[in-house]
Amino acid sequence: MTMHPDLTRMMESNRATGGPALQDMAIKDARAAMRDMFLANGYPIRHEAHVAHHTPAETGAKFAASLYRPLHSEGALPALVYFHGGGFVLGDAATYDIHSRALAHLLGVTVVFIEYRLAPESPFPAAVEDACAAMDWLGREAPALGIDPARIAVMGESAGGNLAVNAAIHARKSAALDIRGATLIYPVTDARPFADDSRVTAYPSISAYATGTNLDHAEMQWFFDTYLADPADAARPENALFEHPELALMPTTRIFTAECDPLRDMGMSFAPRLIEAGVSARAECLPGMLHSFMCHGGISGQALRHFFRIVETISEDFDS
Repeated sequence: MTMHPDLTRMMESNRATGGPALQDMAIKDARAAMRDMFLANGYPIRHEAHVAHHTPAETGAKFAASLYRPLHSEGALPALVYFHGGGFVLGDAATYDIHSRALAHLLGVTVVFIEYRLAPESPFPAAVEDACAAMDWLGREAPALGIDPARIAVMGESAGGNLAVNAAIHARKSAALDIRGATLIYPVTDARPFADDSRVTAYPSISAYATGTNLDHAEMQWFFDTYLADPADAARPENALFEHPELALMPTTRIFTAECDPLRDMGMSFAPRLIEAGVSARAECLPGMLHSFMCHGGISGQALRHFFRIVETISEDFDS
């Protein structure tokens, strides 16, 4: 493992501080701890934006949405639909607020941040249902929201990478939105290793980085034990994306993984599976990075440079 020195110092500081692991906290405390970590370590600038929050009552479904629109923008804008990480258990709009603002400012698009239902209150398939319902809502309401339905991209981090795939396939089936591209960052593409130990060997990084990084095997196991009420659901195509029968519907897809991440190999393996299905896809492993490097930009210049480069690649979805 060749973890970047900035991130090594972060991990050493975390160990020196002590305290329980996320999986050993009460759910509300784990959610607050993740929010505090991301706000302290993440993108270092708070950009101004027009922000509108849409509640479940307003969306007509069980998800909430926060729309971040750049200041001084006019007319119908392209939109980036953003599915957050947190193992289907943690994360909300407040946790990712600074990042949503940055994406809107840097890309000049409306960022549609989806707050899907979380486990354990709402286990699988609630998050997938909400991701798909969000695309249906956006297809219906895009003009009223000042969004161009012909210029849409999706982005997902970690668990949100899984949801971005499910959402993009659903939206392209309905043809309500023109999904130009998908950006998956350290995505969860296969739940099966966390329900069947024999499948861990399919992804050596799960064992190689089982401890000593900011996402370890015990935490991942807790996420899936919390999210999947029935372990057999790990093999469902919504969770084992390699087996999804409609992968050919995916738009052009970019995958970014972190070298020192137990999820690295399942992310890197997903690009060839997409290509096999006829999708234009590519994957890149970023050296020295940890899981959640998108939220390490405040403490690592290298992580921040990766953030900017990923934003630049997303902009390709809106250029034509």
